[in-house]
Amino acid sequence: MYKLKTVENMVLNVLISTPDARDDDMRLYYYVCRDCISETHGNTHLSFEEVMTNYKELGCPGFESVRRTRQKIQAILPELGCSPAARRRRNKGVIAYTNYALDKEGN
Repeated sequence: MYKLKTVENMVLNVLISTPDARDDDMRLYYYVCRDCISETHGNTHLSFEEVMTNYKELGCPGFESVRRTRQKIQAILPELGCSPAARRRRNKGVIAYTNYALDKEGN
C-alpha cells in the first residue's frame, strides 16, 4: 500500500506540474520514471534501454500502475483531466480495441 501511495503522489505531482503529461500516458510515464530515477540515483541521463531493462532496480513503477493511477486521479480531480482531443482519441481507442477483442472486423 505504501508503494501505491508513493506512485499516486508522484503521478499527482507530474499531472499538476506538467500539463502535457495529462494527454499522453507515455509522456506521463517518462516524467514519473525521470523523477524516480532522480530521487533514487540522482541521475536522469540514462538510455531508453537502461531504463526499460532496469526499471525495477531504478525504483520506477510499472507502466500499468502509472496509467491506472492517472485514471483514478483524473476521475477524482477532473481539473487534471486530459484535453477534449485526447479524450476523443482515447474513446476511439477503446472502441477499436473492443471491436478487435470481439473480432468484429472478421480477421
